[in-house]
Amino acid sequence: MLNDAGILADSVRFYHEPDPLAAEYLFHTPHVGVYHCNAQYRFERTQEECLDICQVLLIDHGSLAVQYRGQELCAYAGMLVLLDCLEPHCYFAATDELRFRWFHIAGANSRAYVNDIIRQHGFVLHTAQNADIEACCAQIVSDARQDTDMHGVSVHVHQLLAQLALLSSDVAKGELELAIEDSIRYMELHYADKDVKIPFLASRAALSPCYYLRKFKEYQSTTPHQYLQSIRLRAARAQLATTSRSMEEIAEACGFCNTSHFVMSFRKNTGLTPLQFRMMWK
Repeated sequence: MLNDAGILADSVRFYHEPDPLAAEYLFHTPHVGVYHCNAQYRFERTQEECLDICQVLLIDHGSLAVQYRGQELCAYAGMLVLLDCLEPHCYFAATDELRFRWFHIAGANSRAYVNDIIRQHGFVLHTAQNADIEACCAQIVSDARQDTDMHGVSVHVHQLLAQLALLSSDVAKGELELAIEDSIRYMELHYADKDVKIPFLASRAALSPCYYLRKFKEYQSTTPHQYLQSIRLRAARAQLATTSRSMEEIAEACGFCNTSHFVMSFRKNTGLTPLQFRMMWK
C-alpha cells in the first residue's frame, strides 16, 4: 500500500489482528494510517473489493475529493469523512499536498452505528471546532502506534462514534436546503414509484423544476435523476445478491421503466449485467 502512487515516504500504516473476543464483541481498528500524499494519490474500492468494515479519514492539510453514494464532495482540513466500505467508493487528492489520518473500524455494531451517523450528518462532517473528536482520533492513532490493550481501543472508538452521533452543525440549514433534504428522503422511501420525476419533486419542494434542479445539484453535486438512479441501482444490487427474484420483478420493484432499461443502466453503472453480478454471490 505504501508503494502506491502518490503516497510519500514519511507515511506510515499499522496492522492489528484482533483476538476472538475483540473480533466478536468489541470495536477494533485493524488498519490505521498517517498519510502524506501528493496530487497523484487516488484510492478506489469497487463492488468486488468491498469489505465488511467502516473507515474514518480526518483531513489535516489540503483537501480530499470523495465519491460515494452517487455524490462527489470535497473534505478540507479539519473535516472528517465516514464511509461504509461495503459500498463502492473512491477518494483522491484534490490539492498538490495532502495529509490525513485514517483508520478502519470493525466489530460490535460498528456498521449500524456508522450508517446512522451518515444518515444524520452525511459522509463529510465538519469537525474542526470539536476538540473532543480531534482528541478521540489522536488517541486512536496513538493506540495503534503503542499497541494499546483491546479494551482501551474499543472505548476510544466508542467515544468517537458517540461524539460524531451527537455532532450538531454550527450553521443552521436554510429552508431551501431542508426542502432538498426532504426531497432526498422521499426518493429513498419511494424509489420504486415510476412517477417520482423532477416536476413532482420540485412541486413537493415548492420550487420551479429549473430552480429545483439547479439547487439540488448545488447542494448534492449530482442531479436528482442521477441520485434517484443510484438509489434504484443500490436496491437492485441488494435484491440480486439476496433474493431469487427474476430480472423483470427486480426492475419493477426498483422503479425502472422496463427490464431493458434496468439491464442497460445496471451494466453502465457496474460494468456487469445483472445476471453476472448475481452469479458473483452464488
